[in-house]
Amino acid sequence: MKSKGLMILISIRMIIGWVGFLASLLTFGKPTFFIAIGIAVYFLGSSIYGRYQIKRISISELRNGLVIPFLVMDFFVILLGFYSAILSYPKELTATPIQSSIFFSIFFLYQLYIGFFLHRRFSGIMGAIVIFGYIGGIGIAHANGAEVVTEYQFTSQYPDRIVLSIEILKVILLLAKTICIVKLVSFLLDILENNNQTLADELNQRETSLLKNDRLVTLGNLAANVAHEINNPLAGIKSMNEFLLEEEISFLGRKDPFWKEKEKQFLWLYRNRIEKREDHDLILNLYHFLPIEDRNYLAERCVDLGVNHRSFEGLTAENNKEWEFVFIWLKYKTMEKANLLVSNAIDRTEKVVATFKQFSQPFLERDQDIVRVGNGIRDILFLYSHYWESGRTLTTEIDESLTSFVCEPAMKLVWSHLIYNAIQATNQTSGKIKVLVKLKEKNEIEVSVFDNGVGISNQWKESIFHPFFTTKEKGEGIGLGLFISKEIVEKQGGRLLFVSHPGETISRVYLPVA
Repeated sequence: MKSKGLMILISIRMIIGWVGFLASLLTFGKPTFFIAIGIAVYFLGSSIYGRYQIKRISISELRNGLVIPFLVMDFFVILLGFYSAILSYPKELTATPIQSSIFFSIFFLYQLYIGFFLHRRFSGIMGAIVIFGYIGGIGIAHANGAEVVTEYQFTSQYPDRIVLSIEILKVILLLAKTICIVKLVSFLLDILENNNQTLADELNQRETSLLKNDRLVTLGNLAANVAHEINNPLAGIKSMNEFLLEEEISFLGRKDPFWKEKEKQFLWLYRNRIEKREDHDLILNLYHFLPIEDRNYLAERCVDLGVNHRSFEGLTAENNKEWEFVFIWLKYKTMEKANLLVSNAIDRTEKVVATFKQFSQPFLERDQDIVRVGNGIRDILFLYSHYWESGRTLTTEIDESLTSFVCEPAMKLVWSHLIYNAIQATNQTSGKIKVLVKLKEKNEIEVSVFDNGVGISNQWKESIFHPFFTTKEKGEGIGLGLFISKEIVEKQGGRLLFVSHPGETISRVYLPVA
């Protein structure tokens, strides 16, 4: 495995390590604190050491047979921590690690981790093992005294209770992700296996045939199929997510038809981190007459959701019906919050898939329409968001009101080429990129992409728009980006120009105003 692939794996391992570190902060003073610290130290420490060795070029390539044992060992470290966390709690709290999102998030990240290894059989086998490992944790918790609720109707979760219907949904989510990863890995490996020396020779001999419509349509269909495979499980997850919330609303309505009026009487409160800890202890003391499980649940939900505990003033131990409504309502608000988080994540994923799907279709003149130029640019900036998070600085000045009569998918391909060229030209930690969209004249829109990269030397400036000309390292490009972009822009009635000096390059696209 090449060093760049190893760096991707190490980056995901570091995320798992940071999740473990976050878990240690959340579990400070609890039985699982040292387990979370152990996971964090193992993943962060080994990842930092691995990154250091790769940067020193002491590791340029590793065989798969050497990488796989480390991936397997990482999983058993996670599994050991998961099982140890379950066993570390007393009988009345043994279901806490199952209900917590921390370990489930780590299992979720590990599936992504093995997916980037790009080995279809290994990804499939380990994906199945991850699922059985999680199910094994449920079994251990049950054997350790946790009650398993098998009723169809959802009930409140407690530290000693496992709601089987919720856990089944988690397992389905892990299974859906495993299927998606295996399909995506198979697709990528098929492309990599076909990208051999014979194909490279054919590309050099048939420069003109690469631009033919049938080849582009074939590649587009492959990309569309991948987008379809990703959209199917996303649609299922989104539908089930909405169904769960509707079930909660229906259940709450059956328990109390006037719950919406009662909800208006609840007070809300913003708390910082210190105030959250203080209010948690305060709620435990104020409602000492409640059972310990109910008190803990009340305190955790109020702090997490931002509910003011003064909303329950006046309720005593005798108000059983009122307290029952409070706990049912808190459970509903928790589901509502989770529903919003999942919906937002799905919407972001669907937006990425939709943009890729646009690229997969042939660009036709009949697809031209009046579009907001800024919207297409922001979609592409969103696709490359991980580059801004890694250290590069992005600045935008976009006039959102400017429109042009163009083919939007084709122009998105142009924005993708120009922005990615700027990313590749800049340093990962000190790179600066600026995107400017303004009205140059009454009938012309100017889109400029600035970067502080090394620039283009004078000897190459005459050749940058020629097909198959590239100054990038082998494997990073074939020299068609600017050539295709120039043709697309000119077909839309615009112009593509560039200015380059040492330390600054500016690409400018001029489009007619709609």
